[in-house]
Amino acid sequence: MTTTQTPAGLETPSDKPKRWDFSRDAVTPGRLTAWGAELACASALIAPLADIPWEAGAAAGVVCTGAAVIYEKAKGSWRRVMVARASSWLATTGWLSYALATRPTLLTMVIGVSTWAAGAAVNISMDKWGETTREAEKELHRRLEQGEQIAKAQEGWAKLLYDICGIEGAVADPIVDKWPSGVGETVKITLPAHMNIDALRGYEAELAGALHLPKGGGVAFSAGGPEVPRNVVFIAITRKNMMSGAIAYPKLTPTTINKPVGFGVIGNGAEAGLNLKDEGFIAIGAQGSGKTALMKTLGLGLVRCIDAIVWDMDTSAKMSAVFVNPYLRYGVGVPLIDWPATNEDECRLMVQAARAIIAARKTEYSDLLEDEDVDNLPATAEIPAIHIRVDETKSMPDDVLEGIDFIIEEGRSVNVRVSNTGLRATRDYITAAMDELTPGRIGLRTNNASELDMLFPGFGAPDMAIFTDPGTVVYMSATKGPYQPAPAKAYATMAEAFTEGSDDYSRMQTLFMDAARQLSDIRPNLDEVSARAAGLAYGQRWARCIPNLRGDAHGNVGPDRMHESVWELYRSWPTPVSYDVLLGRAIDEDGDTVTAHGPSMAIPRLTETMLDEDELERAAAQDAAIELAKTRVAPKSNDQLAAELFASLGRPAKPSEIYPLMVKAGYDKSERTFRDLCTRLSLQNKLVKGDDGTYAAVESGEVPHAAGRVPGPEDDAHGRSDAPCE
Repeated sequence: MTTTQTPAGLETPSDKPKRWDFSRDAVTPGRLTAWGAELACASALIAPLADIPWEAGAAAGVVCTGAAVIYEKAKGSWRRVMVARASSWLATTGWLSYALATRPTLLTMVIGVSTWAAGAAVNISMDKWGETTREAEKELHRRLEQGEQIAKAQEGWAKLLYDICGIEGAVADPIVDKWPSGVGETVKITLPAHMNIDALRGYEAELAGALHLPKGGGVAFSAGGPEVPRNVVFIAITRKNMMSGAIAYPKLTPTTINKPVGFGVIGNGAEAGLNLKDEGFIAIGAQGSGKTALMKTLGLGLVRCIDAIVWDMDTSAKMSAVFVNPYLRYGVGVPLIDWPATNEDECRLMVQAARAIIAARKTEYSDLLEDEDVDNLPATAEIPAIHIRVDETKSMPDDVLEGIDFIIEEGRSVNVRVSNTGLRATRDYITAAMDELTPGRIGLRTNNASELDMLFPGFGAPDMAIFTDPGTVVYMSATKGPYQPAPAKAYATMAEAFTEGSDDYSRMQTLFMDAARQLSDIRPNLDEVSARAAGLAYGQRWARCIPNLRGDAHGNVGPDRMHESVWELYRSWPTPVSYDVLLGRAIDEDGDTVTAHGPSMAIPRLTETMLDEDELERAAAQDAAIELAKTRVAPKSNDQLAAELFASLGRPAKPSEIYPLMVKAGYDKSERTFRDLCTRLSLQNKLVKGDDGTYAAVESGEVPHAAGRVPGPEDDAHGRSDAPCE
């Protein structure tokens, strides 16, 4: 191997390049001494010819010795190094002075060469280990200084904890865990043996003030994992305001309910999440604290799970609307929320269905639990977990609250979980069963600290100074951690949280539409055992919920507030069984409870594979006509647009079929007005009206059952024949 092929730093002495120049790397004090001795020997040899006086050697000795001592002292060399340098120069120049004064002889030269060789060996060897020694000295000084800093920091922490918390003898770990985000660090504190984390609770605000932390920053305590001793506490220090501004929701990648569902970011840059397979959560916050926005964020995390479905008890419909409107209004994908209950009776049906599902799963999946050797039912795409979210628990009737308590108590082993939200953490908002059996907790800004003190019993209220912006939360999880309240910033899902025109603003504008497009294919269906147990309460849910979601104040539904495909699907369903029958409140003439009967209604995902080529061509023609009407410099009249849409359909159609297309093209009149328009166009011979109430464009051909139409062979009830009609 050649020198150029040898990796740097691994060369043998013979491989290393020789330095014969006077560069900085080549000139060292040892080599200067050796070169000076060589020059002295040469001077002694030519002294008789040059007639050099002996005083020159003495003067050279004084100058060289003084220069060597000054140089080594400036470098901070040890005293023995300076003595060796001075001795070498004095011995060499002393011999030179003697040789010049007495004339060199063979013996004199032998002595001189020996002196030069000994001095050169000593000085060059000192060069070899001198740099290493100096580096070792620097490292030693650095460590001593670091040790002084560590000792000073430890003394500072000990004094701080004594002055504020009254704890004497606390020791800070010398290694500080700096966060990758650069906004803080974690300090490990060892308390006296008889103390634990409880000794620090309640002092977050005081410690944050003593450390001069900004609002939105702060101090949080953690006891660590089960292997950490009780008297060891980790103090997370956030030195910047992490709660200001907004953090955009990340990519809509599919995940699983078996992993924590992320909803935000904690100070060190890691994702904040809750284990929603094994626990529900309680979210408490005052009005304007970002509670609804948080539920949308958590909802997005749940609908990304390939093995979980989401049911909402949401009488205000604020929490569910963004998840179902992409389908109801625009016909995109499927509703991401599997069942939105927006009135009290629908909530009662949801409780009834959940009770039946819990009983059925416990019975019919018992063999699966035995085969898998597990106590709790696994969550899979075939048997998805059911997560019920309740918005504003206090707004629920008492019988619904009793049902929710039952689900919380009995649904844990079969993956039926409940999460609740409320304005306060008092008993009139959160029942005893919810408080005792819901380990996940999320606290938002409240009007006073006592609310969060009740939400996190035994841990104390967090520092209220961190709640500087909506979306700031304090959360904990008793199953996966954090096991103590920890601050976090929830993801933002609304465009208004970002600067208009920014990338995040643009992405948030279509976030829920994008979610419907990307996640509809992975949404699981309720397993057959559960669907059968839930009965028509579940099977006819959309026939009942669509009027609640898209109807007017009186429950009247029309095509103007939903996509035409959804409208046609809704119209094709039979009338659902009434709430009174499903809830067992209807009594027949004999005084018996009326039994519910009827078909289930499913929502298919509308894709192009479900349409034949003719339907695709007609849909393309309709879209082209609508877009042309929108983009024309001189917009088409309603008469022209209606005639073209009837023609694009390619068959007779009722006004109710064309009206949604007119609305899509910008028609702003009522359906009754549109029917009058169709009647007027038929009188003007622009449309042909059939006896069955259908209309067809004049150029589309004959209209079935139209008055005055020429009979055709298909009108003969006995089939085609040459016999005359009677």
